[in-house]
Amino acid sequence: MTEIESCNRIKISSGSEQFEQLELLFEIYKLRENRKKLREKLRNLEKMIKRNTNKNITNRIEAFRIVAAENNEKFEEIMSTLKTSYNIFKLLNDEKDNRCFLRNLEEARKKRKVDLQQYEITKGYYLQKLLEINNSIDHLREVAISYYQVLEDNLIHLEDQRIKLTTEKLRKKIVKEEFHQKSQELESLKHQLEEKLAFLEVEIIEKELD
Repeated sequence: MTEIESCNRIKISSGSEQFEQLELLFEIYKLRENRKKLREKLRNLEKMIKRNTNKNITNRIEAFRIVAAENNEKFEEIMSTLKTSYNIFKLLNDEKDNRCFLRNLEEARKKRKVDLQQYEITKGYYLQKLLEINNSIDHLREVAISYYQVLEDNLIHLEDQRIKLTTEKLRKKIVKEEFHQKSQELESLKHQLEEKLAFLEVEIIEKELD
């Protein structure tokens, strides 16, 4: 690990277990996106092989299947360490499902398919589930906002490092090769932070319930 990576990793990993859970959630998000892309590429290749039995296409399909299997294995491994209360994807699906159950219950009551007592008991159950889910989502948003601020601070710190690096180059305190290497490291870290910030904002902080 380089000096730049070490410095920024300390700043990012010095948060609570809650932030670590958000890091796991971000990894799951990336793996989900990769899985979508791999499935699309596999579908396209399988369509091609129906028209062309080229061995190269067959090899590419097999390679994509291996990558997809590795992606799924890593996904399951990370999922096993992520707490349910931090899994925004499951929380949103559960929220949607419970609202659907309530709508179906209301329809069943209107058609007199369920008696009043059973209706009240079942409705109370789903309303309680919705309350718990929404409380979890609200808590997750609060944690995401806190971590967003931490990552923004890290982004500012990276910019300070970039300015310092440029100054050192101008004063000829570092050689050109070292400058380019460290510049690339800073750019890579900046990209990683921007990806995480976008994920937190779009998938959690600004996410609207259906």
